[in-house]
Amino acid sequence: MKTVRAAVDEIFAACPELCGFSVQHAQDAHSLSSAGISEPLEGDLRLADVETAPYAPSERLLGEIAVALLELIDEQPEALEELRGRTFARTLH
Repeated sequence: MKTVRAAVDEIFAACPELCGFSVQHAQDAHSLSSAGISEPLEGDLRLADVETAPYAPSERLLGEIAVALLELIDEQPEALEELRGRTFARTLH
C-alpha cells in the first residue's frame, strides 16, 4: 500500500523539471490565478500552482501528476484528506 509521501516522491523522481505543486479545495481556488489551476482531480480537489524549471508546466506533466494522485486516491480513499490543502516541494540536498 502506497503512502502519500511515497506517491509524491515517485512524482518528483519521474519529473525532474518539477519544483512543486499544491492540491487545493475548489472553494480555495478563488485565491489562485487561473493559470495556476488545472482540472479537478477528485471531488472538490484541484491540482494547483504547478511550478517547473526552466519551462512552464506542460499538459503532459500536469497529466502525469494528476494520474499519479488519482491512482493513489483510488487505492486509498483516505489519502483525499491527507492531500487536501497541501503544498509539495522538491527537497534539495
